[in-house]
Amino acid sequence: MAHVTFDIQWRESMMELLDQLEAEHPDEAALAPMEISEYSCIYIKYVQIFRRLEEAYDQMAHPQKRGDMKKAVEAVLGRILEIKSWLVNLNKKIDSVNFDDILVDLKLSPDVLEIPVPRYFVEDRKVELEGRANFLAALVEKYNVAAQWEEELVQAPALPEEEAIQVMQVNERGRQGRERARLMRTLKKTQALEEKVALMGGSVSPEEAATRVQALVRGFLTRRRVQAITEAELVFIGMKAPAEGDAEDAADPVLREVRNAARRKVVQAENVAEYDKALVSLKLKVKETEGQDMRELIQDRINEWFVENRDPATGEYPDFPDAEDGGSKEILNPPPPPDDELDPDLKAKDGKEETKGDKKGDAGKEAKCPDHFVKLIHGAVSDYQVDWQDIDESTNFFQKYDPELVRKALKPVVFEEIRVEVDEEMRVLLENLKDMVAAERAAKSGKKNKKGKKKPKKKGKKDKKDKKKKGKKDPTADRSLESLYAELVSNKIIQAIPARTIGDYVGDFNYLGATLEKAGIVPDASMAQVRQVLTEYGILPMGAGEHVHAHIPTHTKSILMYGSPRTGKTTLAHAVANAAGANFFNLSPRHTDGKYPGSQVKMLIHMVFKVARVMQPSVIYIDQVEKVFLSDKKKLKEYGSAEPLNRIKKEFLKEVKTMAKGERVLIMGASSEPFLCVKKDQKSLVEFFQKHVHCPLPDYASLRQLWPALVKRHGGGDLAHEFELSTLAHISEGYTPGIMANIIRSLLTKRRIEKLPRFPLTCREVLNVMAKFDKVTMEEESALMDWTCKLPARLALDPEAAAAADTKAKQSKKKK
Repeated sequence: MAHVTFDIQWRESMMELLDQLEAEHPDEAALAPMEISEYSCIYIKYVQIFRRLEEAYDQMAHPQKRGDMKKAVEAVLGRILEIKSWLVNLNKKIDSVNFDDILVDLKLSPDVLEIPVPRYFVEDRKVELEGRANFLAALVEKYNVAAQWEEELVQAPALPEEEAIQVMQVNERGRQGRERARLMRTLKKTQALEEKVALMGGSVSPEEAATRVQALVRGFLTRRRVQAITEAELVFIGMKAPAEGDAEDAADPVLREVRNAARRKVVQAENVAEYDKALVSLKLKVKETEGQDMRELIQDRINEWFVENRDPATGEYPDFPDAEDGGSKEILNPPPPPDDELDPDLKAKDGKEETKGDKKGDAGKEAKCPDHFVKLIHGAVSDYQVDWQDIDESTNFFQKYDPELVRKALKPVVFEEIRVEVDEEMRVLLENLKDMVAAERAAKSGKKNKKGKKKPKKKGKKDKKDKKKKGKKDPTADRSLESLYAELVSNKIIQAIPARTIGDYVGDFNYLGATLEKAGIVPDASMAQVRQVLTEYGILPMGAGEHVHAHIPTHTKSILMYGSPRTGKTTLAHAVANAAGANFFNLSPRHTDGKYPGSQVKMLIHMVFKVARVMQPSVIYIDQVEKVFLSDKKKLKEYGSAEPLNRIKKEFLKEVKTMAKGERVLIMGASSEPFLCVKKDQKSLVEFFQKHVHCPLPDYASLRQLWPALVKRHGGGDLAHEFELSTLAHISEGYTPGIMANIIRSLLTKRRIEKLPRFPLTCREVLNVMAKFDKVTMEEESALMDWTCKLPARLALDPEAAAAADTKAKQSKKKK
């Protein structure tokens, strides 16, 4: 696609954003969205706009357009998260919202709900991530601590000696029979040829034989040439697909688009590098041409402020604002005065009325959908209308930067730099003026030798601030970040993870979710909804940046993924870390057992959180997290660990409490037996994790997608048309994605892959291997479903069950 394609895409997205804002905030309050169905439509529309904007930003070659477009992308991203949090609130606190009935009304497919992970999360930090990966690889090689993520293949049991000999005999007899049949076919062909020659009257002369051969060859070549011309004509008019080997020569549109995208990335990088160089030179020019006028303007405004705020009685000058408080920013741009200045008595009365009515007011106020990012969307749209809507770029074929827009953008930057310089100069000037006033006052009072001294008011304030900031001591203050990172790598806490994406967790959409809800049944989250929830609560907030993370309504510190073993929980944790470009810390109990024994565990937790915060975004992963929250010593002893598996709990909870908005650190726990935690342990486990995501067993629709995806992932290519996929999907219900992957890996050996072109994969082969594996039992799955019903969101849907649980808890306390 050409550059203008993405310009059009950008313009259409901006117009649609205006329509969306008008739909959300109409002039008449009665037309504002209220129902969950209305917000669902708004959410779907924002996701569609976000997908187009993300694609346009990824392929846009103009550096300044990319800057303005990124603002729009992040604003829409934040708005999606705001609306999703409101939808969850309207959906009775259940994170998996079902949109199937809305999609039917809008005549859309479920694919529109797949939120694309912005590619700039990783590409904009490409140099940083490559350097970090190389450093990690060097440390892994140095300490020889490579992590093994691939599971061992399950080997078939060995055959008894007699049975093995019998199998070999059968195979050998079959081989000998096939060889005898081949020899007989050759002998029959030879006899038939001799008979044919005899019927033709003996041998042919060399000249006649050469003539016949020439005629046959010429006919063959002519027919092949005519066939090639015919096929080329059919390909040219679009009536036939080009051959695989000649796809490039035949200008395959798919491959051509891939080549264009790669070429556009090169142009994009060149234009950005040229733009960065121009920023330096143009900044100097702006400073030379307009810097002196800016300096004089700032000095005049500050001098006026000195005169206006000077005490007329004593002649004292005011204190200059500190650099930490913004310096002269408030002097140059004073805050607007309040709309109505009330008398102190009225203010006091109003204050009393507000304090009395706080509780009533909070109860009576209607909750509203958060709208912080609406202002940012307005700003992005207005920037587009001012700078790009009417601009003529017919001559800017290579999408180079616009010098005038660069100067316009650099003026505030230069002004800020000059303001900081002038602030330092004016502070010195103010000190001299204060000394002069003090000297004049001393001369009048007869104390010439004494100069006025300032009262150390601010120092006391700073000292108090410093005391507050000190807090607890940092036990690793004398160590560099590199040494802490290397120590965590040497102990396999920081790990290199496989390149997995959120799309590797293959699964389909639940097409009957809303129907079941109307019938009073709360459906389990589908595999597609699991991807959606982890994208919205994990990937997008961490990858978008500190501003988005600090202003999203739901600050998700921790996510619990629970489900049967090998349902893809670790794969999802790896996918979240890869998509956000995050560091991966593994604090699983089995993994940390024997490391940092005794009280040294405090140092471990401190180091992990210190490095995670400094090198954010970061993912801290804990597998078998239920064992961390177990307090039953008898159960803990049964696991036979060197150290108690719950030893990190105390320090870990302390560190998590200190995590604030803007810190892009995510705790991801995985559990296949969360029901091991009972009573107090269950309460602490459930309350610690803010989001609880059930990784379900694949249903029929997901299995139909999983089997072809796994075969293709392990080198088997596409399944044949005759493959009985529907039968396999029905029979394999109850198997987890991990077991299915192991089946395909053990089936598709190197030799079997080589034979696939002649002998395609069959359903019978898969079933023969699948028979050696066990599926998940109904008891295991029902135990997980019972635990799901005890979650706060589910209990809120069933008040009777919640009351019964409370009475049981009270009775157990009385017995104690």
